[in-house]
Amino acid sequence: MIGEDAFCPKTGAPLTEEQQYDDAGRPRRVVTADEESLAADAAGELTTGAVRSSKAALFNRFRRCHERHHETDDALYRKAALALARLKRTAEDTESWDVHVWYALRKRLAAAGHDVEWMHAHVEPRCPHCHSRLRYEAYADTVTARCVAGCGGRPDQLTAIRETIAALYTRAFDTSIDPDEFVQF
Repeated sequence: MIGEDAFCPKTGAPLTEEQQYDDAGRPRRVVTADEESLAADAAGELTTGAVRSSKAALFNRFRRCHERHHETDDALYRKAALALARLKRTAEDTESWDVHVWYALRKRLAAAGHDVEWMHAHVEPRCPHCHSRLRYEAYADTVTARCVAGCGGRPDQLTAIRETIAALYTRAFDTSIDPDEFVQF
């Protein structure tokens, strides 16, 4: 993931808050030294995160975020690892973006009866066309999300995001799902 939710795309390790600058003067954050990043020799690398991270990175991020909200749960972690393997193996094109995989994982774990509300705090939906941030607007009882970059996609990006997640979930788990089930993602 990128932005405020960014983490090391190789290991899932957190990034420092302060920015450093690479040789070209671009702002980057440093991968912190933890068990995973040290084992992969990623500690100290400069990154801004990535749109697509490794399966191991997403799993490590999931586990780390879960432990901020709940006690360690090995049964949940096993289920999450299996679901991530299926999702990553199945994902194509924009479906493989971390944000879509994260929401599909959330749906899978919720269907198995796990508390997953905490997962919302660790991801932000992005434009499904260009991965830019979204601007939310409320009209009566309806919320829409528009791409801040104006990439030319549909006016309401939430519908496209729901369709992307539902297509990934359906193929990965051989279960038909209605995109409207992702109203709250």
